[in-house]
Amino acid sequence: MIKIDEEKTIHLTRGDSATIVVTAQNYDGSNYEFQKGDTLRLKVMSKKKVEEIVLTKDIIIDSNKESVEIELTSDETRIGDYINKPVTYWYEIELNPNNNSTTIIGYDDDGPKQFKLYPEGKNGEK
Repeated sequence: MIKIDEEKTIHLTRGDSATIVVTAQNYDGSNYEFQKGDTLRLKVMSKKKVEEIVLTKDIIIDSNKESVEIELTSDETRIGDYINKPVTYWYEIELNPNNNSTTIIGYDDDGPKQFKLYPEGKNGEK
């Protein structure tokens, strides 16, 4: 299960694969066009501990386009140990994090952007 709500909170079941579609706008409100060779980075951090990064995913953009898909695998979303209740992390998405970084989605006047991880059932025998 993945759901992204109007506050840009990502709701995801631990161990699920997911695709996050990212778009951006220019200052004039027009759609931003990502350029071939740009890097888009998703960074998930422990809540209130931005120095504790639990997931980083870089996407190298292969052609000029207005939207980019960040695909997460099941292994990538198995953050930490099994959980019995939702765990909230913070996240940000940056454009070109190593050169003239621009945060597209992140902590702003409305507060942190949340990445909520929901429990998954353990695989295996009873």
